[in-house]
Amino acid sequence: MRKFGLFCIGATLMLVSVVWVEGFSQDKKGTGKGGFGGFGGFGGFDGGRQTGLNLLNREDVKKELEINDEQMEKIPAEVMVAISKVLSDKQFKRFKQLDLQKKGNNAFKDAAVQTQLKMNDDQKKSVVTILDDSTKELTELFKGGGGKGGFGKGTTEKTDKIRTEAKEKIYNVLTKEQRKAWREMIGEEFKFAQPNFGGFGKGKDTKKTPPKDS
Repeated sequence: MRKFGLFCIGATLMLVSVVWVEGFSQDKKGTGKGGFGGFGGFGGFDGGRQTGLNLLNREDVKKELEINDEQMEKIPAEVMVAISKVLSDKQFKRFKQLDLQKKGNNAFKDAAVQTQLKMNDDQKKSVVTILDDSTKELTELFKGGGGKGGFGKGTTEKTDKIRTEAKEKIYNVLTKEQRKAWREMIGEEFKFAQPNFGGFGKGKDTKKTPPKDS
C-alpha cells in the first residue's frame, strides 16, 4: 500500500484538473465499489486525457495488476491525503465541500458523512432504500433509450426530476439539525460546468439547489 500512497501523491497535480461526472455513469449500482466513482467521480472523463488514476479504474488494468477491491477502496482516502498536502487549508476545505456537492445524493451513503451527521441505523437503511429506488428508475430510463423521443432535453429533465425527488426524500429522513449540518458541510453552492462533448453546444450546469426547510 506504500507504493499506492506514493503513486497517489505523484498523481495529485493531475487530479486537480479532472472534470467530475455524476456518480451514476461511474457506478450504476451506486456503491462506489471497484472504482473511484465514490470520490466525486474521479477516474471518469477528464477532457480526453488519460491520468494514472483513471488508468487504475479500468477493469483490464486492475486484472493485469491483480488489484483487489480492498486496495481500490483505500485509494480515495489516500488521494484525499495527497491533495491535502498540495492545497492550502482554505483550498482543501472548499475542495471537500465541492467533492460532497458533486457526489450528490450518493454522499449520504458515505460512512464518513453518516458519522459526521450522526445518522442512526434506521436513517441509513432509509437512505439506502431511497437511493436504490432512484437508481432503478434511472436504469429503466436509460434502458428504454431515454423514453419517448430518445435521449435529449427530455431525458435530462427526467433524470433531474428523479434525483431531485430522491434528494427531497433523503432530506425528509434527516432531522432539522442534520440538514443544517449538511448545508455547512457542502458550503455555498457551486455551479459545475458540464463537459462539452465534441464541441456540440455550450456546457451548462444542471446542479439543483438543496431543498430548504419549511
